[in-house]
Amino acid sequence: MTYTVDLLDGLARLLAAGGAGVYRPDGAYVAGETAITIAALPPAPDRVVCLSAYPVTDSPVLTDTTTGIQVRTRAGPDPREVDALDDHVHELLHGSGPHRFGAVPVQLVYRVSAAPIGTDASGRWERSANYYARAHRAAPHLE
Repeated sequence: MTYTVDLLDGLARLLAAGGAGVYRPDGAYVAGETAITIAALPPAPDRVVCLSAYPVTDSPVLTDTTTGIQVRTRAGPDPREVDALDDHVHELLHGSGPHRFGAVPVQLVYRVSAAPIGTDASGRWERSANYYARAHRAAPHLE
């Protein structure tokens, strides 16, 4: 796989192992589950943890990198539900490491910001949190 695919897949599996939800790479979820997805926030089920990656900093000469991970959570009509889901994700990720996700060594994962988003068109509350993963990203021109 690639750096980003390995990183997000590994984080999704870490969250699933910690009881934050169910991760199925094929995206098949049933009502009542908390889905853990990558990049896409599906219309169902109501409870979702969605992971997306974005670059923050890359060393021009070393494999050192910091990758941002947006963790978007959604739950039901009670805002406390999404707060509890976001808290669970924080407990599993913040300050964690070292990890090895596929070919990606990650030294540390930590949260840098979080905010409520409000409700979606179906009245389900959402939050967004941003985590940084300090890792090594191999490339042909780096040591």
